[in-house]
Amino acid sequence: MFKFNFEVEADSSEDPQSVKSPIFDKEIVSEEPDSEKTEDIDWYQAENVKPTDNLISILDFYELNAKEIEVGNTTIKHLVAGFLLDDIKAQSDLQDLDIRKSEENHSDLIAGVYEGGAKIWECTDDLLQYLSEKHEDSFWKDKRVLDLGCGSGLLGIYAIKHGARVDFQDYNKDVLEYITYPNILLNVDESLTDDEKLEFLDKKTSLYAGDWSHFAQLTKEVEKYDIILTSETIYNIENQQKLLETFAGRLKSDGIVLVAAKSHYFGVGGGLEQFSLKIKQGNVFQSESVWQADENLKRGILQLKFK
Repeated sequence: MFKFNFEVEADSSEDPQSVKSPIFDKEIVSEEPDSEKTEDIDWYQAENVKPTDNLISILDFYELNAKEIEVGNTTIKHLVAGFLLDDIKAQSDLQDLDIRKSEENHSDLIAGVYEGGAKIWECTDDLLQYLSEKHEDSFWKDKRVLDLGCGSGLLGIYAIKHGARVDFQDYNKDVLEYITYPNILLNVDESLTDDEKLEFLDKKTSLYAGDWSHFAQLTKEVEKYDIILTSETIYNIENQQKLLETFAGRLKSDGIVLVAAKSHYFGVGGGLEQFSLKIKQGNVFQSESVWQADENLKRGILQLKFK
């Protein structure tokens, strides 16, 4: 087994507020989830994911269990992972969910099955802070944005709250149905009727599950993106080529990609320095380091543009 040193949002349902950081008011908790080699893995095919039938009816319940974070002058609501996972485990009809399998295996990563989407990883915090400081709110108006490997979807939600048309992609359909969709709806105008909220989802966003290479193929006829945002998606060296090919296939010619990640992921050799070298060798993108943090484990943000 490979071992990773990820730093993640605490998911204890007993005290979900007990951790802190600049945005999430949390203490960084280091974990070492198990992973497996990705060779010969039957990766999930891509699919367009629609809201579950009961999404609107349970939204009030989610409202009572949501947490608020401040990103610049923007408030984002999101479900606490611990609460959500406990709720899923309590429902006997949800036994086959990949999220549940990860809990039963005490692992944030099960190669080919689950890719950690229930957690809010530390570099999402970094990229949210960067976006709020770098761009005026008006920057996002009418932009087409992709939150790639979205998990909780906070990056895309930040953009959508400022007028962008945002699509969300995550490996796991379960994550999109039970985490991303609820989080998006928690952040829409509360004055909208239930039908108007569903109409908002239909007009302002699309959600896709599955492997990156399959996603790029599924959406090849869809309008390309001005901005692709992605956080903590480069830890697996064997998947990096698929990631870069997705950037190349889905980004507009004058678009930008922002990649937030750690400088090194222990146990597999991936990280920003290694990824930067791979970008250079590919000779498709030019990359620039636009933000760095030196405290704890070094982290950074890369900006990619076509050459």
